Amino acid sequence: MPEEFLTEPEVAKLLRCSTSKVKRLRLAGKLDHVPGRPVLISSADLKAYLDSIKVHALPGDGAEPPRSAAAAGEAAESARVAFAKYKAREALKAGCKR
Repeated sequence: MPEEFLTEPEVAKLLRCSTSKVKRLRLAGKLDHVPGRPVLISSADLKAYLDSIKVHALPGDGAEPPRSAAAAGEAAESARVAFAKYKAREALKAGCKR
């Protein structure tokens, strides 16, 4: 079965980007192509590029990665300190308005 080739405008339409971005990807060596007029990009090369930039989800329910108990305690303490500073600033502002 013959390989399917796409032009730069067709690739740009699939990626929902400009043709100049496709050209930058080609010139940077991130997207393989067949030189000529028009420049041709095989669907297999496009798929390989997409696989190389894909971000894979972490295993789990999609929430934040689990924290250790120590990290969670540090975050809670940091939040308490920040809130105390906020309340102190508010009290100073209220005292200056008299």
